[in-house]
Amino acid sequence: MGEALPNGRAVVYVTGEYPPLRGGVGDYTARLGQALRAQDWAVTVLTRPFPGQDGSGAAIRPVTGWGWQLRRTLQELRIAGWRGIVHLQYQAGAFDLQGRIALLPLLAHPFPVVTTFHDLRVPYLFPKAGPLRQLVLRWLARTSAAVVVTNPEDERAVRRWGVPAARLWRIPIGSNLPAPREPQSVRQRLGLPVKRPLVVFFGFRQPEKGLETLVAAIARLPEPRPLLVLLGGERPDAPGAQIGETTTGWIPNAIPCTDLGYRPAQDVADLLAAADIVALPYRDGASLRNGTLIAALACGAAVVTTRPADPATLAPLRDGEHCCLVPPNEPQALARALAELLADPARRAHLRTGAGAIATAFAWERIAQRHAQLYDVILARLPRSR
Repeated sequence: MGEALPNGRAVVYVTGEYPPLRGGVGDYTARLGQALRAQDWAVTVLTRPFPGQDGSGAAIRPVTGWGWQLRRTLQELRIAGWRGIVHLQYQAGAFDLQGRIALLPLLAHPFPVVTTFHDLRVPYLFPKAGPLRQLVLRWLARTSAAVVVTNPEDERAVRRWGVPAARLWRIPIGSNLPAPREPQSVRQRLGLPVKRPLVVFFGFRQPEKGLETLVAAIARLPEPRPLLVLLGGERPDAPGAQIGETTTGWIPNAIPCTDLGYRPAQDVADLLAAADIVALPYRDGASLRNGTLIAALACGAAVVTTRPADPATLAPLRDGEHCCLVPPNEPQALARALAELLADPARRAHLRTGAGAIATAFAWERIAQRHAQLYDVILARLPRSR
């Protein structure tokens, strides 16, 4: 178990997923922990056991249940004299939709609990749980020492729950990919045509990601169509899904498509940078909670994505400057945007430049600094000894 440093700057992350288990919340937690360790914080991770976990510098403590087993682990810390923050990385699917994790402020007592809400939308796996889930999460937010949200939509929701502004922090997510290294050679490395236009789709294959809309849009393009390249696969927590599984049999043969599935992170970063277009047609519109969007921007990609109901929630991203926005669930509009961008290299280059410039707002060093500020505020309130 990671020891608290002499200055008490220590944090325990509680997360339902962690590398090598695939998932955006797990990647986020690992990268945040890495950035905080570079700023002299001791980091421990409590997560479900999974083969191959090494922590990448963080102390890993496997947890087989999110109720009393989790409390027992935290009480072992208390008995050992540990002093620090317990930080819950909450996303319903990562905890198998188990409500017990929302009791963490009770289970972790006397440690202060910070909760990051990664997505307050009703889970796509269990939509009927919406009203009850909102009550549970409202209680979790109100009993946490502080709440972190990653986007304006969730910030508004938490404000409506009555969480005071002093306990509510908006801190963006960062990219879960390394910087592109050799984008000029990635097509050849991955067996892709060197000169054919590539439209890349990146992420899990959940319905809300909009892959069906993208396929329908490409079907509307004239021959010769660009090559659709798929990165990623089914979520590990999707019903019946297997790790690394991909399902593309439904895509018509008339759509030129290469499914690369899961690839090493460096390959993904290089391909996003090398693609003519990265298309992310989220059904509900793009959001700053979308890790795939942030990763594509950080790689300097020319991104086409979907306009949210309130475009202001994407600030500081601007349509035409950092990405190209189209209406969600409209294949014709998406096809028109793809065709126009494919025919305009200068406009694609402009979007690439804008993406690279805005990516500094989502740098992990800055994200870690904001978390450190939050933790220091909470630690300053704690008694000197327990």
